[in-house]
Amino acid sequence: MKSWKDLFVKTEETEKENASPPPGGFSFPASTGNVSSQAEPSFAGVSGADQTAVNEVLAVYEKGIDSINMPGYDFYEFYKAISSIPHANDQAYSMAFQMAKSMDNSITAQKLLSDADFYISKITDVHSQYSIQGQQKINALQAKKNDERNKLTVEINQSTEEVNRLRNQLQALESEISQKRQKLSAVEGQYLPQETAIRQKLLANDNAKQISIVKLTSVKEGIQKYIK
Repeated sequence: MKSWKDLFVKTEETEKENASPPPGGFSFPASTGNVSSQAEPSFAGVSGADQTAVNEVLAVYEKGIDSINMPGYDFYEFYKAISSIPHANDQAYSMAFQMAKSMDNSITAQKLLSDADFYISKITDVHSQYSIQGQQKINALQAKKNDERNKLTVEINQSTEEVNRLRNQLQALESEISQKRQKLSAVEGQYLPQETAIRQKLLANDNAKQISIVKLTSVKEGIQKYIK
């Protein structure tokens, strides 16, 4: 999540499907690790994810959505208005829609739905990229771990054969084997903290994506249900 700019640059095809973007393209800001969370406890996420990590990633998602807010009044402003009302009902949606019309008489339910799809697609794109990057880090750690495991295993086997062949060097070789067996047993623990931290970040990424899409989709469904 160091740079998501490429994910948020709208293509010509996207520009035709959605409202015109501001110059310069769109990008979620990089996470600095100290972004305050706006996560809502009422939205269920992926089980097993560390809540602190979820809050951090979710805050970046929310900040990213804000950063790609299109000019004028669109779904984002409608989403913020509805999100500020606990348990929004049909009356709340109608009032919010009337306010939107008063600010921009070209606003329609279909335009809001189209804009909602645009924002949801950006969340999905970022989640996918973050998942790929995290999995690549795990794969690299596992490859390094396996290389070291295989190297030590081969050395143990060679040393064991040497013990059987050279009895007069048995004591020295057995000491060497013992040391390398200790290293082998420590390989898993050596890499476990890093692997666990990355897996927690991946779970947090899944959590934040799921929560964000549920929130956005909830408003989208409200539009479909209450605004004709």
